[in-house]
Amino acid sequence: MSPTLIAPAAPHPDVRPLRRLRTAAVLAGAGLRPGTSRRAAVCGAARLLTALGVRVRVHAPLVAWPRVRPGAPGVLVVADSGSDLAHLALVTAVPGTVAVDGARRGRHARALRLPTVPETTGAIAAALAAGTTVTVRPGPAGRHSPAGFAAAAAAGAAVCPVAVRSRPGAGVTVVELHLLPEVAGATGDPAALADGARRALAAVPDGLSRR
Repeated sequence: MSPTLIAPAAPHPDVRPLRRLRTAAVLAGAGLRPGTSRRAAVCGAARLLTALGVRVRVHAPLVAWPRVRPGAPGVLVVADSGSDLAHLALVTAVPGTVAVDGARRGRHARALRLPTVPETTGAIAAALAAGTTVTVRPGPAGRHSPAGFAAAAAAGAAVCPVAVRSRPGAGVTVVELHLLPEVAGATGDPAALADGARRALAAVPDGLSRR
């Protein structure tokens, strides 16, 4: 695999206007849809990725993620890309919501009404305690906020990393989501959870700059 920076593929000049029209149509249609739901979010994100010429490929973990059972906390998913495109891809493959700060929600997330939760310890911990899976992503500097790990430690939630990689395909960009096994042996320790997630993500070959 020869991964590259996650971004839409550079289309042929004749294709670019068509993709722009498709993207505009998807976003316009999303604005007419009342309310929001997991199914609507997934369908909207998938349609927009298709309009952008992006295909998502999911690699299952070697050890299955813990199941979220009634009365148990959700899972904290730690992705290593903060791009708008990664947000869309993660919504299609990982249930739950994405933690964002107000400045980084992204226009596609707003237009499609993708499920989000504020990137604060309290908000993430409340969502996890309610059994919701929450995805956290790195900030502009490429580092994860400690809020997610503190929330997972407080709620007793499992932490599962996802390495986001992309590569050019035949006329499309293929975004690969590598779902990695749960960070083990660090329950209740935010620093150890963060370190375990970083180590797992760094072990997936990339060579790309994260956004």
